[in-house]
Amino acid sequence: MGAASTPTESTLFLTGAATYLSDLRDPLIEGAAHAVFVRSTVAHARFTVEVAGAEQAPGVLAVVTAADNPVHPVLAYTPTHPTRFAQPLLAEGKVRYVGEPIAAVIAETRAAAVDAAEHVVVEYDELRAVLSLADAATDEVLLFAEGEECRRHPASVPDDSAPTNVLRTEAVDGIDTPADDTKFDVSIPGNTVVSQRVLNPRQLAAPIECRGSVAVWTETGELHTWASTQTPHSLRGRLAALYDMEPRDVHVIAGPFVGGGFGGKGAPGPEEQFVPHLARVVGRPVRWQETRTENLTAAPHGRAEEITVTLAGTPDGDMTAIRVDQLKDAGAYPSSGAGLPNSWSWPMITGPYRIDHAEYRQRTVVTNRSPVAALRGAGRAPVIAAIERAVDLYADRIGVDPAEVRARNLIRPEDMPFTSPTTGFVFDEADYPEALRRVLELSDYQRLRADQAARRSQGGDLELGIGLACYNHRTCGGGGEAALVRINPTGSATVVTGTTSQGQDHESTWRTIASAELGIAPDQIEVIEGVTDLIGSGVGAVGSRSVQTAGLAIQHASGEVIAQASALAAAMLEAAEADIVFERSSGSFSVVGTPARSLGWVDIAAEIEARDEQLSCEHLYDNNGNDVFPSGTHLAVVEVDVATGFVELLRFVAVDDAGVRVNPASVEGQLHGGIALGIAQVLGEEASYDEYGNPLAASFLDYAILSIDQVCQLELEEQAIPTSFNPGGWKAVGESGPIGSTPAVHNAVLDAVRHLGVDHIDIPLTSQKLWNALRAFT
Repeated sequence: MGAASTPTESTLFLTGAATYLSDLRDPLIEGAAHAVFVRSTVAHARFTVEVAGAEQAPGVLAVVTAADNPVHPVLAYTPTHPTRFAQPLLAEGKVRYVGEPIAAVIAETRAAAVDAAEHVVVEYDELRAVLSLADAATDEVLLFAEGEECRRHPASVPDDSAPTNVLRTEAVDGIDTPADDTKFDVSIPGNTVVSQRVLNPRQLAAPIECRGSVAVWTETGELHTWASTQTPHSLRGRLAALYDMEPRDVHVIAGPFVGGGFGGKGAPGPEEQFVPHLARVVGRPVRWQETRTENLTAAPHGRAEEITVTLAGTPDGDMTAIRVDQLKDAGAYPSSGAGLPNSWSWPMITGPYRIDHAEYRQRTVVTNRSPVAALRGAGRAPVIAAIERAVDLYADRIGVDPAEVRARNLIRPEDMPFTSPTTGFVFDEADYPEALRRVLELSDYQRLRADQAARRSQGGDLELGIGLACYNHRTCGGGGEAALVRINPTGSATVVTGTTSQGQDHESTWRTIASAELGIAPDQIEVIEGVTDLIGSGVGAVGSRSVQTAGLAIQHASGEVIAQASALAAAMLEAAEADIVFERSSGSFSVVGTPARSLGWVDIAAEIEARDEQLSCEHLYDNNGNDVFPSGTHLAVVEVDVATGFVELLRFVAVDDAGVRVNPASVEGQLHGGIALGIAQVLGEEASYDEYGNPLAASFLDYAILSIDQVCQLELEEQAIPTSFNPGGWKAVGESGPIGSTPAVHNAVLDAVRHLGVDHIDIPLTSQKLWNALRAFT
């Protein structure tokens, strides 16, 4: 149809042809200077800073500290957070985590900026670091004492809240659920109760491309920013507020490509928000690119929860009540992670099970560690993991196979859509029992149990463990997504969306949706994302929302474009508009009963061009709260060497329901990546700290990122049950992998050693941790 075939996003990634922020070349940023941030080496301290030596270093253009900084936060990360918790863009007299930016050095080259940063002298008056979540909640040592709040933008809301480390409780959202302790009273005849504290340690997004930003001001006072971000429109809004600008004068581009996000690039940090000021200071474009060490220690972390789950049920396996007590670490300054418990954990407190009584309590506190943002499965993964551990403990207590307990309590398909009697959330169509049944069948579960029993009877060091996890999870979370569909003069099409891709293969998916509607070949459809100038709004790629928002916006916009084209075809064919038939398979318009006389998109486009008009439509799709709940069952088989604590993953079987799969290859790829992330959290990944608040994972030598040899072949089967909650029948898949795989592998390892006296070990289950636990019982 005229347009050249464009390589797909995946092709560019795999061939190394994708370009990232460090590769960016644009006339607007020629001669860009480079910024490097001087960061705190202490977790909690008052400080003074001296920059004279750095200012005199070769190639230095400017050194900026809080004393020189006129840019102050408008609010904390969200309006629900008191403004006393807002993070200054540069530390103001007090640092609250190792890695917090104290000063910025701008120089002609990055090397010059790095060298000059070594001459910035920071003197610390150290304070006790608040690291324990329980200690933080006591307010014995305050991170934000009276008068220590950061300076705020004049337009910000005044904050008269009392100093405290407790950011938020369930009462904030009006979901206080008073305890009914009789439900959990073990003295009640026949009642079986298990309770377990489950730690969900900090985990890192560890994207291939670290964070970065480039900014330049035009002569007319407009701001252009390129950033490695999941949420360009959100970044535009924050920059507009910080710099007293109209959003239309702030131009944000995500990319050129964004090399991974996973939630860690959903919440802009102080650096991305401050680079525009540095560009203004030196009067030229400024680049900032994070190093791997900075990313591991100072970029937002994920997870960071302590959950105590209490599960009650009958001796024969009917689960009757559950209580979830959650303590959430927000890090030093609340970011997107601080809002997860009440928005994302709370809906999942019964998982996919029918449990009539449920309670939820939570507190979110600040500590002297890096801020916590979202991470794949954010909010939902820790609660599902805790529930699934409790189910295994309960099954063991009553002497019933864990698969049988799950099968007995899963919500039935005939009850869907199912309204939770506790939370009021509505779960869309699914068949949880069938997913479990298929996993048991595919894995030959009974044979696995027989093999396990045989090993135990024979003795030896290699124990077999089998772990199950059933899950569902809320996705989307509110807010519409926009898409624009335009027919080009060549008869090809352009699709523009407000969401962004960080490797999810949106390009192929959006082409597939538009092609199915328009009848235009996928390779004749151009996809543009992450450019705020080209689309009015966008939430971004967070919360597994893209297909069920942007995808549906593309579908609707395509339909409206077809309606416009049908009216034009009626005029061209001298027929009534009601008599025009559009054939999707060929992308042609004809008069009913006379298919031989037809017009294609090339004809329509030529007519539009002759009229000097445009054939396009922008549509905003909002699900109006009809969030979908993808689901599935995962099973892991591991071998544990009890002499060394070494764990080998032997098999992984999963059945996942993502609804109708628009792009099956992309869905499978998302599952592979997500499952690997969950396996990684169990087998070694942890962003740990010492007793003084120093991060212990500053490189991939310290942070045990999963390697390919730790993953077996994944045995995946599709379950595709369309949802009635949207016209496409589409659900989601981006976060299903870690939500199911983490508890499955965790349960498998503990199943292997349970008969040796080990009931529970918190992840990550390193060889040393396992070895120590086993030695305690031998």
